[in-house]
Amino acid sequence: MTTQLALDTPRIDHADALTWLADQPPECARAVIYDPPYAVGSPVRGRDDGAAGSVAGPFGFLHRTLELSSHTLTPGGIVVIFADWRRMPDLAYIASMVGLRAATQVAWVRSRPGTGGLMRSAWDPILVAARGTADAIDRAAIPNVVHADYPSRRRHPYEKPSTVYQHILARVVRPGDLVLDPFAGSGSSAVAATAVGGVWRGCDIDPAYASAGLEAASRPAT
Repeated sequence: MTTQLALDTPRIDHADALTWLADQPPECARAVIYDPPYAVGSPVRGRDDGAAGSVAGPFGFLHRTLELSSHTLTPGGIVVIFADWRRMPDLAYIASMVGLRAATQVAWVRSRPGTGGLMRSAWDPILVAARGTADAIDRAAIPNVVHADYPSRRRHPYEKPSTVYQHILARVVRPGDLVLDPFAGSGSSAVAATAVGGVWRGCDIDPAYASAGLEAASRPAT
């Protein structure tokens, strides 16, 4: 069973994701929101430990944090993996290496396209990977497409609308289930987790965004 935490409100810690995930009890969470710094052209956490001017460090970081995320899941729990089309194949492979199974992929579609050369980006993939078989609440015909635009005033450069998280979490999170977010940023995933009756905990390495996340957690879903 999911560990029940006596928390009246969502909690966000100022911490490094690696340390924070390692401190979580095994099999404590029904879902992990996994939205890391997945670019490989710039250092992770301000450190370039790659060879010959490349940044190889992020791949080790992604592998370890996904491995720790898997360790926190209850059987049937899920990791909701965010990345762009360039990095998703790498993350899908890493997920399989740490014992997670691809359950589905969601297309997050936006009406306001972003940047792009050949074409402007108007959607991103979201991989839902499970520990074993995803424990869906029911067999309702829920599409694997969610339509939601970025907030008009983002508190974090990579803030996602809470409806994107809620579309997925509503399939597996039951009242009292724990949802973890080791890259919490603005804290918008807390809105979705609490909306479906879950208990949310997150962390962020930047203390400024940790404070923003605490504020966001009390706002209604948009």
